[in-house]
Amino acid sequence: MRALVALHGGTVSARSDGTGRGSVFTVRLPRVPAPAASSVASRPPAVNPTPRRILIVEDNDDAREMLRIQLTQEGHEVHEAADGPTGVDMAAAVAPEVVLVDVGLPGLDGYEVARRIRAGSGGRSILLIALTGYGQAEDQSRARDAGFSLHLTKPVPPERLHAAIVGAPVS
Repeated sequence: MRALVALHGGTVSARSDGTGRGSVFTVRLPRVPAPAASSVASRPPAVNPTPRRILIVEDNDDAREMLRIQLTQEGHEVHEAADGPTGVDMAAAVAPEVVLVDVGLPGLDGYEVARRIRAGSGGRSILLIALTGYGQAEDQSRARDAGFSLHLTKPVPPERLHAAIVGAPVS
């Protein structure tokens, strides 16, 4: 948790008054300005005019579920994998148009998943999107070198993910 908070410019501290006295954990994050009021028209439509076949490769159950819910509400056909090897196998089995890959995966990291999907049948036409908490220029370059089409830094706003997917050519 400390690393995640630090990525957002925050701090984590802990204190205790001794054994059996409990503990207090404090997370401090920088204040950000409230977003401008958005109109309903600026939100993505509930049903996508061009549904995609999407594979999510994400080891965090909650993150995977949130992505699945968002994407199915937009009308996409969604498949899921919780680790790298399963993700590569599923990509071959379901022939997705879009693959969302967490970079820090068990089994095979997201970079190797991207390389293997690109090397497979139809791999060149897939929109491969890296979803990661690492957003430095070096991380983006490494994602590009592995074959990712896009590099999105978590947390990814739903509107940004929607725009990336809608911009994908239909295969």
